[in-house]
Amino acid sequence: MSLTANVIKGVHFVVNPGIVADTLSYMLYITARSIRVRKNVALMNLKIAYPDKDDRWRKEILKKLYFHLSLSIVEFLSLTKNPSLVAKCVTRVEGEEYLTDIAKKGRGLVLLTGHIGNWELLAAWLAHRGYPLVAGVRNPNDVHVSELLSSYRKKLGVDTIPKKKILLKGVKLLRQGKFIGVLADQDGGKEGLKLSFMGKEASTVGGPAALSLIAGVPVVPITSYRVAPFKHEVLVLPPIEPYATMPRDDAIMKMTQRFNEILEGFIKLHPEQWLWFHRRWRA
Repeated sequence: MSLTANVIKGVHFVVNPGIVADTLSYMLYITARSIRVRKNVALMNLKIAYPDKDDRWRKEILKKLYFHLSLSIVEFLSLTKNPSLVAKCVTRVEGEEYLTDIAKKGRGLVLLTGHIGNWELLAAWLAHRGYPLVAGVRNPNDVHVSELLSSYRKKLGVDTIPKKKILLKGVKLLRQGKFIGVLADQDGGKEGLKLSFMGKEASTVGGPAALSLIAGVPVVPITSYRVAPFKHEVLVLPPIEPYATMPRDDAIMKMTQRFNEILEGFIKLHPEQWLWFHRRWRA
């Protein structure tokens, strides 16, 4: 087993909500800050998204992000030991009626979200609430870490599908009434759509729009935010029906730009809880 996988298993072995979790979170935070994990990338991204802010503000956001991610890791591992804990971790939900209404009709939907808040905890909460979630995931290159994360997600009742296969298999699942979760805030690569994101052109995945149009199901934006350790709020926005009255390529472009704007809004509510370490703007 790889070193990274062994470290994760080691943390998982000792983690437990309470004093131990607080200590582990702080240790992870100090480690991340000490080795300056992708610090330059994060600061560059913050400068692109917030050109009017000064360096001091950006460094403070980065500091808070390190601690947020450290807590998120400990929360996720704690949940895998006690999945029912997720009910206590989510203290407020706004807009859940949009999910329940669609679920009652047996209709599938695309859940649009990003690397905001604790996205693993959000998936666990959706599964705990009984929604037929299938989360699109990009498996780590380290096969041992990938297998470990997959086993932890299964403990939380979260079914997954590789992002590379999401269009191929996702339409069928949506037509069966499944909820397909897509993290749509990262670089779309060479085949992505060139659209505005946080004020600058960025390659963007068109998968959520394509799934919606082909399967004929709505897209429901959703996110969560940390308000305290092991305390989160969930925000669900109204469904967006597919733009079925225009040519498909135009519809995908227009829907995806709208999704970018929604994700921007999520990020701006709590910029210290977005994954700034990813190279979002590669041009």
